[in-house]
Amino acid sequence: MTRSVPEGQTDVDDWFDLDKYRQAAGVAYDFSKKKMEDAGEQDRKTIGKKGTEQRTSAKQEQEFRAKDEERDYNQAQRAYRY
Repeated sequence: MTRSVPEGQTDVDDWFDLDKYRQAAGVAYDFSKKKMEDAGEQDRKTIGKKGTEQRTSAKQEQEFRAKDEERDYNQAQRAYRY
């Protein structure tokens, strides 16, 4: 593999292309940034969905408790009369 060596360099292994390094670092940074943004968006959706499910679950639980309490009260009233 033949590379052009900058002036003053005698061995190909003594240097690397700084511009290519900067390009690669920029690509890696952009990829990492995009990945973090996507993960953050997913987390926000998950948190919102979880909150909605918890509120719905709490509402259903409250309704079940009210029905159970009413049923128990009616049973107690009927038992008390006899």
